[in-house]
Amino acid sequence: MTTYLVGYTIIGLIVLFIVFSILVKKKIMFGNTLGMQKIFAHPLLHYSIRRIGSALISLLLAIMVTFFLIRAAQPVETTCLNKFAGPHVTPELFELQCNAWKEEMGLSGSIFDQLIRFFYSILPFPKTLCRTDLDVNSMQFIVSDCRVFIIDLGKVSDYPGVTNGTYVIDYMLPRMMTSFKIGIVAVVLQLALGYPLGVFMAKYKGGIVDKIGLTYIISIDAIPGVAYYYIWMAILCGGLGLAYTYSSEDFSTALPAIITMVFTGMAGIAMWVRRFMVDEFTSDYVKFARAKGLSENRIMFTHVLRNAIVPLVRSIPSAVIGALLGTYYLENIYGIDGIGQALLQANNYKNAQLLQSVVIISAILSIISFLLGDIVTALVDPRVSFSSADD
Repeated sequence: MTTYLVGYTIIGLIVLFIVFSILVKKKIMFGNTLGMQKIFAHPLLHYSIRRIGSALISLLLAIMVTFFLIRAAQPVETTCLNKFAGPHVTPELFELQCNAWKEEMGLSGSIFDQLIRFFYSILPFPKTLCRTDLDVNSMQFIVSDCRVFIIDLGKVSDYPGVTNGTYVIDYMLPRMMTSFKIGIVAVVLQLALGYPLGVFMAKYKGGIVDKIGLTYIISIDAIPGVAYYYIWMAILCGGLGLAYTYSSEDFSTALPAIITMVFTGMAGIAMWVRRFMVDEFTSDYVKFARAKGLSENRIMFTHVLRNAIVPLVRSIPSAVIGALLGTYYLENIYGIDGIGQALLQANNYKNAQLLQSVVIISAILSIISFLLGDIVTALVDPRVSFSSADD
């Protein structure tokens, strides 16, 4: 009861906040109150509300397309035949088991009924879910493990090493945390190494650091991604003796994957920092600063670097949030039991619930990252204004 009360209270407050902000923006309420207008009619706030609204529409369309594609690729009746049919299974028992399984997995009824129930399950409303198992001996259903969820991502079915009926959320969360622990370390190192490298390449354009950096960036683009990963595996594991396989009990076994991600990501960061800084060096304000006698270091760090980094800052939230989604190839290569590995396995075993869950999680995190990127850009770049879009 407490979870329901808290959940619906939060949802109600969010809806009231949005409605109140719109009314203040339209000057239906507090039209002459400067403080209220400054807070609730802020252009960035309403820009964010519009972006969230359009993103939710895109999310619903993506979910619908994925839903129908998965159902077309894996007919429910075919799954029932593969799962329950057998020489010693009577037609009555087969029908009972199949219907129970379809009800448990939200696959009963027409495909449009399934879609409506699926949309309801992923809406952020509190809902009580239970596991329902059929006792073949007594031919009775046993209800167990009842819990309250805000979002229902379904249950795992037909998956090796996982109890049938396990909640998808229970399956996905520890794997997301595994991917995030490895990914966030890689992201921090990418930023810490990529930005300074790009600055030095731009400052000493045509020098030895710039030439080495450009050669490395070109080599990454020229070599196929999977081959590049295996080259690093040969260097790190075969040459330096690091672990070939990741172990959750020893974080040092994640070093090969982290180092590979770092040297891949930092190249792209360095390339864009260099490109933006070189473009800024040709700007009129740089020529004016030089004419005033300012030193090259002051021009670069006070003016050029600040303006060049602005377009790249918006990518930081997406890089951090993207760490939750892992890297499909690297997790497969090093045996990391993360969300990227979960997606590959779900696809291999045609597990519809897991595939849908990964799509939903990826879409939601992408929406959040893009929104945060816009907000960060507005905060660090005073030239960004949303007022024209609101007028």
